[in-house]
Amino acid sequence: MKAPLPELKENPVKNPFEALAVLGVILLLAWGCTRPAAHEPDYPIRAIPLTQVDITDEFWAPKQEVIRKVSLPYLVEKFEEAGRIVHANLVEAAAYMIMARPDPELEAFIDARIHRMLQSAGSRGVSPTAAAAWYEATGKREMLDAAIRAADEQVATYGPGKQGYISGHQGQKIGLISLFRMTGDERYWRLAQFFIDIRGQEEFRDQGAPEYPDDPTYHQNHAPVIEQDEAVGHCVRALYLYIPLTDIAALTGEPSYAAASERIWNDVVSHKMYLTGGIGSIRQQEKFGAAYELPNLSAWGEICAAYAQVIWNHRLFLLNGDAKYADTLERVLYNGLLVGVSLSGDRFFYQSPMSSYGDYERYAWINYPFCPPNLTRLIAGLGSFIYAQSAVEPDLFVNLFVGSSARVEMDGVPVEIRQETRYPWEGRVRISVDPAQDSDFTLAVRMPGWSRGEIVPSDLYEAADPIPGPPTVLVNGEPLEYELRQGYARIHRRWTAGDVVELDLPMPVVRVRAHPNVRDNEGRIALTRGPLVYSAEWPDNDGAVMNIVLPESAEFSAEFRSDLLNGVTVVRGAVEKIVRGADGRSQETVPHDLVAVPHYAWANRGMGEMAIWLAAREDKAWLEPVPPSPIVAVRSSGGLPRDMAPGYNDQSDRLSAVYDGYDPLHSADESYRYFRMRAPEGQPAWIEYEFEDLTEISSSEAYFVDDRRFCRLPQAWRILVRRGDRWVPVEVEGGYPVERDRFNKVAFPPVVTRAVRIEMEPQNIFYRAGAAGPPDAVTIREDVIWREVGLIEWRVQ
Repeated sequence: MKAPLPELKENPVKNPFEALAVLGVILLLAWGCTRPAAHEPDYPIRAIPLTQVDITDEFWAPKQEVIRKVSLPYLVEKFEEAGRIVHANLVEAAAYMIMARPDPELEAFIDARIHRMLQSAGSRGVSPTAAAAWYEATGKREMLDAAIRAADEQVATYGPGKQGYISGHQGQKIGLISLFRMTGDERYWRLAQFFIDIRGQEEFRDQGAPEYPDDPTYHQNHAPVIEQDEAVGHCVRALYLYIPLTDIAALTGEPSYAAASERIWNDVVSHKMYLTGGIGSIRQQEKFGAAYELPNLSAWGEICAAYAQVIWNHRLFLLNGDAKYADTLERVLYNGLLVGVSLSGDRFFYQSPMSSYGDYERYAWINYPFCPPNLTRLIAGLGSFIYAQSAVEPDLFVNLFVGSSARVEMDGVPVEIRQETRYPWEGRVRISVDPAQDSDFTLAVRMPGWSRGEIVPSDLYEAADPIPGPPTVLVNGEPLEYELRQGYARIHRRWTAGDVVELDLPMPVVRVRAHPNVRDNEGRIALTRGPLVYSAEWPDNDGAVMNIVLPESAEFSAEFRSDLLNGVTVVRGAVEKIVRGADGRSQETVPHDLVAVPHYAWANRGMGEMAIWLAAREDKAWLEPVPPSPIVAVRSSGGLPRDMAPGYNDQSDRLSAVYDGYDPLHSADESYRYFRMRAPEGQPAWIEYEFEDLTEISSSEAYFVDDRRFCRLPQAWRILVRRGDRWVPVEVEGGYPVERDRFNKVAFPPVVTRAVRIEMEPQNIFYRAGAAGPPDAVTIREDVIWREVGLIEWRVQ
């Protein structure tokens, strides 16, 4: 039996914000809908909590078991090896596991660590969401008491007529709302509302993120939140704001909050979301890019952001009842989130690129290990996303197609609902409805957008092929012409025990095109089937995939392979490959049998090439570059060390990039490789081409890197030719231009030489201690003068 919730005396803590900043986002999944609403207005739709849902699904149940038996204990051990206390999100994950299935051994394992955490940190670092979930699962309230004490200290210090505060990370507000849900104390959610309302106000613009003092968009402090209409800044911080923004819209009924959340959501799904549902296209600040700026190779696609995407879209569904949010949730869940953990459960991604040249892999541990706990708690709490119930109408929603059973009450009548399906491999779903007595209500079954020809709820991606026929619905074996409203087939009837709804969702292989403004995907095609995005990976395609071309005439089929990647449906098709000719320089086209696998399963068989967006034209295929004739050797003053911590996506630097022949999109283009150099003070950076024989040249053009991180345009540059053992500058006409986003061209009198060199003098860029600085974009402890320069392409004629 749970201990009651007595009033707690105020007990100040050293830093109350630390108690709420490192917290979870799932709004008390396990119990949030089991109690009568303590406040009106509120969400008009309530999730059926995971305590009332049993997952038996052949796809998800084994994955949940891997999370329980492998990922959770592995991550706890890794945190302890690193000298850290147990992460609160792992406590939350364990709570959801225990709610789903009592586990005394797991409870004791986590309980001992909670005790050590509280002894070590007191109320600091306690997640209200994890505390509430642990209390609900076990009746133990040590964490909850600490979270309440910290929140009470905040209430006493901040709010209207008191102090204001702009947090750097946004999880604080989610924790306050979680505590309101648990205790019914409205002071908590009203303080969260206050923190949202002051964000972006002029008097608070200089607060929140000292590492980026000149960029308030980083933590969404650039404008009042209800006036914002674009997703900007750090993706995880942004969504950790948009989640409580949606909560406050529900709790206040104030349209301005809901309108802001909807505007920002539309910006994300229309301009800034990858096909996988992942977000974040700029490595610096881990942030959203401009509209349609979605590079594949350098995609940030952070798993924490995918986690937050699931939560935010679920909240928006609860607020608005539209299947477009559940469609987006599903896309992220099966693709952008699930890719974050290996099939074995003990290797992870922090970022999730859309392509790889073969030098990126999952990590065992990383210095910022916060994404695996997020993924772990979401998969553990998956049951709360499957079903929902209207608090206004007699509507029961089926949002996800997962083999499961749920126990609900419809107008006081107990109802059991069961799903049987092989989704996502097959589109047939059998839904059994068993009320304790005959009962009138509406079963609202989501008709996925992908089944109706809508890849995402915008024109960001579109099907290049017609979708065969609409989904069909049978009730007790009889075809039903259903009403489709907000993406749901609404089946209203008097339900009787033994009623069965059968759903058939056609699952052809669909070729997908990106909006033409997504320049990196121009001339490329992606393959999807059902909710799954597919990628071509090296082990199935003769060791390389970047050279695959999908002709317009290619036809694709699906085949289930029980022997591959724990059992997956693969996509096959007769396509083409571009390969080197016998001379090692020319190119030839040969037939190829494509095999593509669900993207979530890539990188489980070692490092190698991978691509979601495959060439639809030969000029978009990629082969490892060879120096163009008459160049026979390429040398440099030295590139960047490949010493980045494992787990970070930094595939860009290769010397061969400067002669690969691809025209950049702009100076920060990371759709292909480039080459960066760091030169000591007083020394230039250089690259040289050696020719096969004496060669006449008279011009050169250079496209410089300006990557929005720490590589800047050169201060100056020049061209030199080799004369004997000396390097001699050429005499250019009109000087050397230094401009971004274009080739910088120079001409000079014809000269015959065996070698040519480009020298670049880096700028001296000053970074102050306390700001985010080079090389890793973390807060630096000392002032730094940084000299980094790079080339995307260098050509001589």
